[in-house]
Amino acid sequence: MADSREYVDFILDKFARLEVVSARKMFGGYVLHMAGKVLGFIFEDEFLFEPGPTVARLLPNAERKELFPGSKLFYVIDEGMSAQHLCALAEACYDDLPLPKPRKSKKSPRTAAEASRREARIAAEFPFAKNIKW
Repeated sequence: MADSREYVDFILDKFARLEVVSARKMFGGYVLHMAGKVLGFIFEDEFLFEPGPTVARLLPNAERKELFPGSKLFYVIDEGMSAQHLCALAEACYDDLPLPKPRKSKKSPRTAAEASRREARIAAEFPFAKNIKW
């Protein structure tokens, strides 16, 4: 495949029967999600499947590769694998796939006391701003 997006589309076409697999650009590659869980990654035109006990049992002789130095070993999926086998593999391994990590809030929640101290400090420093709600 000449272009990474072209390869991603090629892999997504194989998952068309499932209708719950999507790809999102991330870290110079793509992450594949299946119904909200991370299915694997596509980097440098290789599909790396998320490791787990079921995929280890179903693909015992598959090549394994690090996503980046020091990461866990992912299963390299041969692009010649049929769409039927790839969908069956994804369905069989779905329960092993990790849940997405919760996102951290950009703002830390303030207590009422902290908010009132901040408003008092602002009112003291900037008397013209007493009607502004922060």
